[in-house]
Amino acid sequence: MNNTQKSIEIIPFSEFEDTFNSIDSNGKFVFLPLATIQFNQHSEFEDKSFHFISIWDTGDYEESFFNDFRKNISCIKFKLENNKYSYPEKLNFPFVDLLSQAYPLTQQNFQQHFDYFLKPKNYDEFSAEDGIFNQGREFVFNSLNGIDKFESSHYYERITQYLYAKEKYNLFDKINPAFTYSETFIGITTTKEEVIADFHYEGKSKDEIINNLLGTPEWLQSPEEISEKLNLTFIGSVYEGDFTNGTAEIYLFWDKINNETYQFFQWT
Repeated sequence: MNNTQKSIEIIPFSEFEDTFNSIDSNGKFVFLPLATIQFNQHSEFEDKSFHFISIWDTGDYEESFFNDFRKNISCIKFKLENNKYSYPEKLNFPFVDLLSQAYPLTQQNFQQHFDYFLKPKNYDEFSAEDGIFNQGREFVFNSLNGIDKFESSHYYERITQYLYAKEKYNLFDKINPAFTYSETFIGITTTKEEVIADFHYEGKSKDEIINNLLGTPEWLQSPEEISEKLNLTFIGSVYEGDFTNGTAEIYLFWDKINNETYQFFQWT
């Protein structure tokens, strides 16, 4: 490892308070910090920190939902101030005002059943209609007034999986949001006992989650059309599915002149 690499630290699941400055009151329930790249006396980036953020919305897009910081569904930008992000626009999409209720309800359900979520289990057990996971889904939906059931369910799944993956990382130092183990090779190359014993130790280390760090973006689809006037520097990308139930590759760029970051999203 050279000196440049030594001056970079990867921090998975950075805390919201360490990631954002002032923000819309609903921001904590919309923006999920996935990882932070922290530079220390780096030759180019000095002591700057950059953050990868997962964004929840309903997928119901209207012109009024967009603004100067989110011009379309595949791009968002943040101001970078004191190594934290600011998003000066109001978050505006259906049901956003209900998230301040939905998030703590989901968190309450997860904490109440923490031992269940942490126990290795197969898919059939986990997905049972009368199982803990689906009971939690109904609990959150029935506790809210006026939210669409599909959106409530999707949000519940997103936040539960994020909280679960974060706790697993804190306990086992591996990044893996999978709720269940695979039975594909049981009886062929392994045993059920071995699969269960290894379950919490499968996944990525923190040094494996950033793709093409300070390199060249590998776009999943056609390259994004980025204005040359922006003169953006590519930082790296992460796969949202390593942290929660999202399916986007998130590409992070830095606008040095305006000290703003851009995230581009491409979905698998």
